[in-house]
Amino acid sequence: MSEQNTSPTPLVRDCYVLNANPAFQIPAHHKHELPAFNKRLINVVSKRDVSRWEGFYFLPAYHHKTHQRIERQRHFNKHRARAICALTHAMCYHLHIASGTIPACFTTLANEAGLATVSKAGNLSITRATRAAHTLAAWGLIQYKLIWDKVTKQYFPAEIEVTELFFDFIGVGADAFKRAQNQQLAWINSGLLKKGEVAISLTEARRRQKQQYLETTWKRRKASQEMKKIQKAAKVAVAKKDEELRHMVAKQIQSEIRQGLHEGIDLASVKHLLNKRIMYYRTVASSDDPNTA
Repeated sequence: MSEQNTSPTPLVRDCYVLNANPAFQIPAHHKHELPAFNKRLINVVSKRDVSRWEGFYFLPAYHHKTHQRIERQRHFNKHRARAICALTHAMCYHLHIASGTIPACFTTLANEAGLATVSKAGNLSITRATRAAHTLAAWGLIQYKLIWDKVTKQYFPAEIEVTELFFDFIGVGADAFKRAQNQQLAWINSGLLKKGEVAISLTEARRRQKQQYLETTWKRRKASQEMKKIQKAAKVAVAKKDEELRHMVAKQIQSEIRQGLHEGIDLASVKHLLNKRIMYYRTVASSDDPNTA
């Protein structure tokens, strides 16, 4: 009689993510009408499994930090594939056509795409979204930067920018995007001319959008714990002499300019931005509720 195998059977998790079927949901408070091109992108993405894009199989990919070549030997697992699809859907919704940027941070994208989770301790995790973003960046579909704030001693997301390859990945092609860009620019210039302002180029439209998003990001500190840290850092900063505070903020802006975040900015605009930043820190430092700063 053969001996029975009494060793315990190993447990295998069929699903190791909390939301096995993430899907993008338009925020309830968003009531604005989307541009026709964004609607087209969303319609195409909703009917297509972008995780099976041909480029993933033959284009070179490079690690987002080490820049070393990634050798891919098999298809993405189903959870990574679903995360890529959900995140892409969110990006198509938020895409600013004229600038080719996504004016939303990864936390916002993760929440809307069903890729964010909260632990029992109340800690938010957006790992699934950032890993999907790493994949898109590795194949050259998007580019993104994190900026170090020298004053508050924190990283914050500065911009997410799509490349022309992104639209091949979606399934509409780069030519369709260029046509939509020109139409969007014509619409923007029409509004500027009505206000008596000068028409702008695509480069200037891109610079203005990046500038607007960067400034919005600077002021968007909604988590109370994060706001307390920023308020504490701001109080330390404004306690310094005016010259020292001005020097700290100027170095921060110089760092951003070197990273290409203020393309085409002139000296007068730099001075204006410098004064705005200093005023922001002083407002945060003196506010009882830093979320209102």
